[in-house]
Amino acid sequence: MTSADDFGWLDDDSIVGYSVSFVEGVDPGEALRRIGAEADTCPASSAAEADELAGDSGGAAVVRAGRCGGWTALVEHDANAGVNEATLPALSTGTRVVCVFSSASGMDLFYFAENGQVTTVVETSIPANRFGSEPDRFLAEMADVGLVAGEIAESVRAATMALAREVCGVELTEEMMFDARLQTGLVSSPR
Repeated sequence: MTSADDFGWLDDDSIVGYSVSFVEGVDPGEALRRIGAEADTCPASSAAEADELAGDSGGAAVVRAGRCGGWTALVEHDANAGVNEATLPALSTGTRVVCVFSSASGMDLFYFAENGQVTTVVETSIPANRFGSEPDRFLAEMADVGLVAGEIAESVRAATMALAREVCGVELTEEMMFDARLQTGLVSSPR
């Protein structure tokens, strides 16, 4: 049993794809502004309400933000238009960001950015695929959650989220991912 077992709920077939980013020491409104979101024009929303908002947004990304310990969690369903390699530098200026992304097609990624630089990127579905200026920075943490080169994790999604928890020390709960009404912003075009 690994700590990845705590996140088995991510393997529910109804979860198409998502992006979750943890930003240290930055409040939700500021985190949304850093990625270019219009944070004051949307009501707080659950995942279902954000999905409805996405349908009415004309293609803008809908990102929800809430406190998670000393970090802010940015949650985006079915996309990563709000938080991605283009927005991570601004989001991580003066702080650290840990981001996980899972696509409907089975690609899972882990990002670590610090002070405006994306230093570590791991394609967790193929743990040997590591990039950035510090590609091997989290090898011990990866092994702890079952992400080992040459091996296939029982649940890549669960292991990737467990890796995020190992690195930043905070945990996104199923309730926060789906049911909590979090501050919500629209990102028309990534910065």
